[in-house]
Amino acid sequence: MKSKIFLFSMIGLAGMASSVLALEKPETKKTKPYEIKSINNTAFTYGEKLEYRIHYGPMNAGKCEFLVNNDPVEVNGRKSFHIKVNGKSTGIVDAMFNVRDEYESYVDETAIIPWKCIKKVKEGGYTDSDFILFDQLNGIASSKRGKVEIQEQTQDIVSAIYFARTTDMSKAKIGDVFPVNIYMDAENYQLRFKFIKRETIKTEAGTFKTLVIKPQLLKGRVFKDEDALTLWVTDDENKIPLLVESDIFVGSVKAEITKIKGAKNPMLAKIK
Repeated sequence: MKSKIFLFSMIGLAGMASSVLALEKPETKKTKPYEIKSINNTAFTYGEKLEYRIHYGPMNAGKCEFLVNNDPVEVNGRKSFHIKVNGKSTGIVDAMFNVRDEYESYVDETAIIPWKCIKKVKEGGYTDSDFILFDQLNGIASSKRGKVEIQEQTQDIVSAIYFARTTDMSKAKIGDVFPVNIYMDAENYQLRFKFIKRETIKTEAGTFKTLVIKPQLLKGRVFKDEDALTLWVTDDENKIPLLVESDIFVGSVKAEITKIKGAKNPMLAKIK
């Protein structure tokens, strides 16, 4: 079984976990062409940088970094965020698995939808790469795996993290569910993540008031049960992912924030 330490943690920060999530197939398609909707993004901006340390059981297993480039780029005639995610294993885990994963997404500044995505994965002897172009108007994702019809406002694996952060959860009630349409490896899915509670936690970057979220997970493949993954994000306009923990059959994986730079808003959730 190829290494998934970085991948589980990184995608957990988005509230998902690659093909091992219990993602539902979207039920219906809207009439095309789709509308490019404006999203009220109060959560992130250019220059934001988030750094995480990944733990596999008691071991320091790796590091990952989420970076929104300082300046906008033009894609399809529209201003867009260029977002990069890099992860690598360290120490003993690096000697065992040698994880080097890179993802890039070009995300529309106004609509918070991806126009293109680049994936480069190296995990031990396993490698994978892809280049995806999104025709969001006509609902088509094109990659080396072929063309696939997609839902309106479909996200890639990176853009989904940032799109989810724009969700207004100021009035969220326990049990509320928030859906996100996702394209991944030539398949369409709808992720549903559930708001559980508010909680104060301590991390390397400080002590924060947080929102606690649980995605629904597929039992029997990697995770022990459908509630095996828990995500904590700042309880403020930034909604920065601070911590993700998951129990898997071969142990547990945790990604914890170590540095926050360039947040769009004051960190009102930070207590100390």
